[in-house]
Amino acid sequence: MTNSPSSRLNRLARKYVHSGDVPPGEAFQNAFRRFLKANRESLLDVTVAAASVQVSLGDGPEDIDPLLLKAIHDTNPSLAEENWFALDGEALQGAVNTAKGKYFEYLVVDRLNQGQQVGPLSLEPGQQAVLAESMTQPGWDLRIEDEHGAVVEYLQLKATDSVGYIRDALERYPDIQILATGEVADSGLVLDSGITDQELRAQVQEGVDAVDVSLSESFLDHFHPLLPLAAMALYEGRRLWVGKQSMDDFKLALARRSQRIVVTQAIGAAVYALDGGLLSLPAAIAGGLVFDRTINQTALATSYHAHERKLLALRLLQQERMLFRELG
Repeated sequence: MTNSPSSRLNRLARKYVHSGDVPPGEAFQNAFRRFLKANRESLLDVTVAAASVQVSLGDGPEDIDPLLLKAIHDTNPSLAEENWFALDGEALQGAVNTAKGKYFEYLVVDRLNQGQQVGPLSLEPGQQAVLAESMTQPGWDLRIEDEHGAVVEYLQLKATDSVGYIRDALERYPDIQILATGEVADSGLVLDSGITDQELRAQVQEGVDAVDVSLSESFLDHFHPLLPLAAMALYEGRRLWVGKQSMDDFKLALARRSQRIVVTQAIGAAVYALDGGLLSLPAAIAGGLVFDRTINQTALATSYHAHERKLLALRLLQQERMLFRELG
């Protein structure tokens, strides 16, 4: 029994061995060039998609005023440090708001001890400002000591915009002056610190915004595939317009490259949302290339199995015809 190749196999053999003016083997070189072009296209898509991940610096917990973080810790001692920023939005908002008064105290003491003037107050040489050790210290919040540790003055510190709250404090401790935020300075009952309650609220809110970001929100903030997708679609559309590819090739290119860009962007945004920082860029590139290679290998395996089944069916048909000839 002789095995004769099908006409389709003969055409493939002529295409890749010798066809017209094309020297033997050149068709394989052309196929290799197409392979290199596809690889360059893949690398370009992955690089552009990774570079378009919106990476921002200076918006994490490490960039918040350390005094604010200390105020959060001191007013919420039951919270372990590693769990500060694992709270949900409402709980974190409440925790930071309770720290506003303590933050004001830390700011006043820090500025005084650095030689700055806070409202009408400034320290004499050798003096230092010391906060009360207990958060429930009655009467005073800050004392000014001289170089020998003797107390020069006691002060109450109040971060509020309520004059009624100031009056209540003075009724309880009329002999201790109050240094307060600017909103109640016009009452004539307090020393104006030059710091406003509005300023403190804004700084606290800035701290909340920096640390109280859910994983999904952070991901969406840095996931922006529209620009690379639009650029890719314009490029492929131009190739279709000038006749360098068919409509079927255009659709296939859009599907293949869009998938590659979206996955690369998603990997980069996910790594950044997980506090990966600038590591998100190489992670996106590596992840995009691995994904692209996996997809190509899967497509190649699917195509191989599909053609294997076709070849098997053709071979069985060929054998069946040969058997009929012999019997006939």
